[in-house]
Formats: sequence, C-alpha cells, structure tokens
Amino acid sequence: MTRATQVLSLLLVALTMGLEFAHTLELGPKLNYPPEQYLRLNTSLYAWFGIAPPVGGAIWLGAMVSTGMLLLLLRQRPVRLFTGASLVLQLAAFANYFARVEPVNVRFRALTPGQVPPDFAALRTQWEYGHAVGFALFTVAFLLLLIALVTVVKSTAPGGVSRWKQLSWPGGRRRLLLGFGSPGYGVVGC
Repeated sequence: MTRATQVLSLLLVALTMGLEFAHTLELGPKLNYPPEQYLRLNTSLYAWFGIAPPVGGAIWLGAMVSTGMLLLLLRQRPVRLFTGASLVLQLAAFANYFARVEPVNVRFRALTPGQVPPDFAALRTQWEYGHAVGFALFTVAFLLLLIALVTVVKSTAPGGVSRWKQLSWPGGRRRLLLGFGSPGYGVVGC
C-alpha cells in the first residue's frame, strides 16, 4: 500500500507541476497580448482547470491528499522528512493560488465580454507570476517526493556501527533503489 501511495502521490504531484509549468511557459507571450485577447483566452482556455469539470483542481487536490496519506503511512524518519516537506510546499502552492491567482480569476469571470478592468496590467502580472511561484513550489515538492522514493535507509551493521548500505545486483552491478532488498537492507518508504 505504501509503495502504491508513493507512486500515486508522485504522479499527481508531477501532473500538477506540469499544469503550473504550462502556465509558466505561456507567461512571456501572454504578457504581450492585447487585453481583449488575453481575457478571451483566460476565460475560455482554462475552463477545465477549476470550473466545470474541475480536472486540474481535482488532480491538485489528489496530490495533496495522497501525499498526506503517504505521510501517515510512512514510519522511517528520513522519508517522512522529505514527504512532509513536499506536503508543506504543496500546501504553500495551494495558499499561493488562492492568494494570488484565484482573486484575479474571480475578477476576470465577473467581466462582460470585451470589458477590460482599469487595473488589467497589474492583475495579469499577479496571475502569471502567481502560477510561476506555484510551479517553483511544485517542482521542489516533486523532487522531495522523488528523493523519498529512492533514498536508502540508514541501517545498523553487526556490532552497532551505523552506515549507509548500498544495494547491488549479483555480480556487482548497481540497481535502482525502489524497494528491493534483503534483511538488513531497505529503501526509505518501504
């Protein structure tokens, strides 16, 4: 169950990071659009993110819930630290969204077609850079989950000497650290 939850959390965080990355890639060109074109795009292109159906919002919520569930399932300290930090960053990105992006969405949705608010430039900048901050937060959250998925557990060798163990295939070839191991070895999160 823990491994499946780790993979689900990693997938949902990656998808949310991708949503924010798409907004970040659009930032440069969209800052140069005339207000009417920008508003037409913003009120139509992103309808599936949070209105109906709320696909993007559901993915984002699923990322936070699955990471929270994962945090409850994990017992080992190093992976709990990475997973907890990832969850904190996801929550910070969520707060950033509701502090910077959603207020602009509310203002833009209230406009009649062709209407441009007097503070359009400031609202556009707030919306675009709000998503860029979300992308940065989700990128680090994703990396922390990835580290948690592949970090080797510190174990105690005979005689009580602590050391990091390295797993390898027979014949000395290294293998990906995704939960394969024998007694005395382990992978964080298993």
